Amino acid sequence: MFVKLWMTSNLLTVNSSQPIVEIEQMMRAHRIRRVPVVDEGRLVGIISREDLFRAMPSIFDPSITAEHLEQAGRITAATIMTSSLVTVEPTTPLEQAALLMRTHKFGSLLVVQNGHLVGIITETNIFDAFLEVLGTKKDGARIELKIDRTPSAFYAMMQVFKKCAMTVLGITVFSDFSDEHQLVTLKVQGKNMDRLIDSLWEAGLQINRLHTEGKEQE
Repeated sequence: MFVKLWMTSNLLTVNSSQPIVEIEQMMRAHRIRRVPVVDEGRLVGIISREDLFRAMPSIFDPSITAEHLEQAGRITAATIMTSSLVTVEPTTPLEQAALLMRTHKFGSLLVVQNGHLVGIITETNIFDAFLEVLGTKKDGARIELKIDRTPSAFYAMMQVFKKCAMTVLGITVFSDFSDEHQLVTLKVQGKNMDRLIDSLWEAGLQINRLHTEGKEQE
């Protein structure tokens, strides 16, 4: 999967000459934690709520004067924005985006194409993709198999599901489960569960765990 399938495209943006007082009001009204800074369609920076908190004087600070507040009202986005950005493209693999977010401890990444902002990918988007891949939103049984770390073992496994007319809703592979085995987890749907289980054992495929209808078996 790629970023373009899961990114959010409709974004609120500001420009670099916009006063941060306006930006703070907009972010508070829309309950967002960060906003991209865009000039003539091109991404030039990003502003977070933390950036605003550092730049704006607190009304609860007794040392703040009216002059300080007036000066704060003249501060623009260009003054406080972060311009050195880590971005991805729409064609970036989703797992690469997730790794970048994990490495840099980001909650999101801006998506850029030819210098132009086209979207944002967030932790929530990543979770949604993860749930979709696992087939979480659809009814079915989850089967965890230990199979040999060979292409032929994976092919033999899929042939069993085909023979039993089972629909595969989601599949994940833990290829480094052990030196001898890979761990394959499948979400499947069909009327031939008993036949499927027998066929998997007959094919020499070890069922590590089976979860169906709220019950889990090992």
